[in-house]
Amino acid sequence: MRRVTAKCPGSCGELIQGWVGDSQKLVSYGINSFSWATIAEGSQKLKTADKKAWLALQKSLHKLNLPAAEAENLSLHIYSELPIAKGMASSTADIAATCLAVAEYYQRELAIEDIIEICLEIERTDSTLFSSLTLFEQEFGKVRESSGWRPNFYVLVLEPEERIATDTFHSQATSQLFYQQRYQFRAVYEKYLAAVEEKSIQKLGTAASESATLNQGILAKPFFEELLMIKEHFQLMGINVAHSGSVVGLMIAEKEQIQPVLREIENSPIRDFYTKIKVHRSCYQGVQLA
Repeated sequence: MRRVTAKCPGSCGELIQGWVGDSQKLVSYGINSFSWATIAEGSQKLKTADKKAWLALQKSLHKLNLPAAEAENLSLHIYSELPIAKGMASSTADIAATCLAVAEYYQRELAIEDIIEICLEIERTDSTLFSSLTLFEQEFGKVRESSGWRPNFYVLVLEPEERIATDTFHSQATSQLFYQQRYQFRAVYEKYLAAVEEKSIQKLGTAASESATLNQGILAKPFFEELLMIKEHFQLMGINVAHSGSVVGLMIAEKEQIQPVLREIENSPIRDFYTKIKVHRSCYQGVQLA
């Protein structure tokens, strides 16, 4: 029986997110935690609760000029290491992996632009699909500024039990809040551009930390001040957040810093709220065959 699997990395929130020009834009970075989509011959339409992935399958068939009835002959299974509704790009990863798996199953090609287009038709999309840090207008995809830079660093992902659905978070009210911060965010964006130009992970961490601080006025993260103190005390690279989710990332340049930071968090009230803590690395693989 023919079977094809593709995978796509998730993210730990966004490096920066805010209003630039005429809309909200973001820069995401991938982490080495993935969603896998497997397409196989079979009549079981969905072996996952993720209806977005099944919609991606149908849209992929349409993009490939294949009959919609082909879906009746396929089974789809999603296996993901990414939690749902935490701000870790799980939906983007599921959708993109499904698109590529469908194309490979039929031995056809879907360009990355096609996959991005399908993702955007379904929901707002993260820039984890690109092979380097990319400024992205996540609602319509009309801005895609690739940096060509793939900075390597560790990230301590702090995950609470709290879930925040991206599609319910984004509203006219939250959009207005991002718009009101546009002048402050312009300074953040310029720091990001300077980091890219100089290939400076420290400046990148500063831009991320300032974007995270701004976001406290929109979607506040518990124990944020305490985490900032830890960042300063251990002279970490930076702190970033899911601007429309609940996870927080401590960005760490040196591996030797990880264990002391972990011990500090384990012995503080922070640990009671952020019940899952994992160490990941930045990842720029994009969507690919598994």
